[in-house]
Amino acid sequence: MPAKTLVLAVAAAAALSTPSLAWDYPGHRIVGAIADLVLQEHHPATYKKIGELLDTRDASGMVQHRSLSQVAVFPDCAKPGNVPFCGRPPSDEEKAYTANNPHQDKFHYTDVPIEQRRYAVGGAGTADTDVVQMINYAVAQLRGKSPPEKKDVKLTNTEAVFVLTHLVGDIHQPLHVGAKYFDKTCHKGVDPNRTGTPPTFGIGETIAETIGGNRIVLTAKAPAVPPAKNLHFFWDGAAVAQAMQAAGVGGSEADFAKLLAAAPPSGWETAGDADSWAAKWASENMPLAADAHRRLTIRKSTKGAPLSGTLNCQWETTVDAGYQSWAKERVRTQIAKAGFRLAALLVAIFPEEKK
Repeated sequence: MPAKTLVLAVAAAAALSTPSLAWDYPGHRIVGAIADLVLQEHHPATYKKIGELLDTRDASGMVQHRSLSQVAVFPDCAKPGNVPFCGRPPSDEEKAYTANNPHQDKFHYTDVPIEQRRYAVGGAGTADTDVVQMINYAVAQLRGKSPPEKKDVKLTNTEAVFVLTHLVGDIHQPLHVGAKYFDKTCHKGVDPNRTGTPPTFGIGETIAETIGGNRIVLTAKAPAVPPAKNLHFFWDGAAVAQAMQAAGVGGSEADFAKLLAAAPPSGWETAGDADSWAAKWASENMPLAADAHRRLTIRKSTKGAPLSGTLNCQWETTVDAGYQSWAKERVRTQIAKAGFRLAALLVAIFPEEKK
């Protein structure tokens, strides 16, 4: 999982002013930058193939080279209403992408109940165009295979590259993979796979969803200010900013990317064929998504929920200093894994010719 400003702001300010998109803009660009560095250093032929897909021409006809770091934010910039966060209106390319993929905002996440150990197609919170399925779709297309037909999904190969770059970042943000659900009282946590009836699972009728933490509001005792508006925003932005600050690079995305690219994180490699990797990554991140919720005391909010609906619940929690310290370490690892795995995935798609 999901756009933000082009400049990394102070953690609290950034988190309070950004919509629900995984890793914010800085996090996505850092994931892309790690892959850029790894591919340039170790797989230049693969990087050249990717570059040829990403190259574009300006108004004068001059070729403009674009990096993975640059295109990583395109799926977020393409979303309607994101001009204040993207820092510019959608480009013609992004408008065409949205027109051909009108439900592209649903590509960025899957909401598997945190009680589940792994991602399973058809389970609660999964969808035909969720983050796992759309990574698989883009991989198949770029490999020259025929991806499974999906309604209102149509990608050019260039779009498939920037969608893949973005979604590999999204799937490593734990709240874009796992979600907490409650019963109709909005007090008791439930697992829709056990209490619901497929394919609806009673969501919106007998089960209340936190929407990946978007409805779990963060609070703080006066005079403190919470580090983000809600739990999802915290993992998207504030935790990334804190990880960068802890690494001593402040707001320098390039320096943070170089630092992470210098040494791959433990356990980053994925076994099996590339078309199986997305599901494995989602399953791997389920325990982290569960931990991100279970370390907190989440209670029904006394404030009204912002949306209408049969079950319109809102919750609240407080992320203390210990939780924030734990989260920023997890974020650093997750972003590093995403960058190295993106590079590996692109090598699998565009293999170098053996000499």
